[in-house]
Amino acid sequence: MKPRLASLLDYYYESMYPTLQALEEKRLTILSSLKKAALMLVFLGTVLFFVLSRTNVFTPLHAFLLSAMSGFLIFMFIYRHERAGYDSLFKDLVIEKMIHFLDPSLIYTKMDSIDEREYERSELFSEAYDRFSGKDLVCGEIEGVKVRFCDLHVEKKVRTKNGKEEWSDIFSGLFFVADFNKTFHAKVVVLPDVAERSLGILGTWLQGVNPSRGELIKLDHVAFEKLFVVYGDDQIESRYILSHALMERIVAFHQKIDKPLYLSFVDSKLFLALHYTKPLFEPILTRSLLEFESIKAYFELLTMITNIVTEFKLNEKLWSKR
Repeated sequence: MKPRLASLLDYYYESMYPTLQALEEKRLTILSSLKKAALMLVFLGTVLFFVLSRTNVFTPLHAFLLSAMSGFLIFMFIYRHERAGYDSLFKDLVIEKMIHFLDPSLIYTKMDSIDEREYERSELFSEAYDRFSGKDLVCGEIEGVKVRFCDLHVEKKVRTKNGKEEWSDIFSGLFFVADFNKTFHAKVVVLPDVAERSLGILGTWLQGVNPSRGELIKLDHVAFEKLFVVYGDDQIESRYILSHALMERIVAFHQKIDKPLYLSFVDSKLFLALHYTKPLFEPILTRSLLEFESIKAYFELLTMITNIVTEFKLNEKLWSKR
């Protein structure tokens, strides 16, 4: 039986709170240092602005922009330097402990991630990428099902209208892999149905002429069809994988999480990606660690992730092997 929120509250005060007090002092020290650095940089930036604006080289606007940008870059350097050690300690004392509280058998590696080969194997995101990074890898078995998940960030380099290069997200968020409870040979990819919702019949037509994704699979579940578009390379086996019961669970999970959801079924494994706009397990520097509400949000996130196995009933060998 999984630990409940009430038991986490007891664990928090009995086992985590004493060590978090030292970490909280470090957090307050960092905040104090950052405030002093910000005040100092504002003062130096103001001096720099007056010096530059009195020369014949810079206009007042250019002097202001140069001063502000210099101050911002220096502050960001100090900010990253100050919080680097704090982030690492936070993961040791909060995230790792919480994962072991949920399931002592799970192995957490804060600097590791699912590798590129596994990401590509999922076939969830077909765009070519230029930068691949991840962290907070968790491996192990939940309810007898092998799982791996991490916080993943995949980007590509794009050129703006002004000719500048920028990084654009292909995917950012939770990437989850688990053994599926059926053996299959076909590949099935379930994506958010953006085209049909935006363009109607034209969107449906466009979905049907997407050769890079394979054959369009139409399913007899109205709510599922409104949310997702499905591609596969075998109509019969796709329906064997996406049973009516599984589609019900996917729809319910999507409604509960309310985030862009991607799924694929490849080599008898389930790949799941949930898009988040911010890192999953990073500390919030402005929130006290001595308030249970700060810790509760991480617990709820980790509980949601580890519950995927039971939400999708991956632990139930109802259909076993064909």
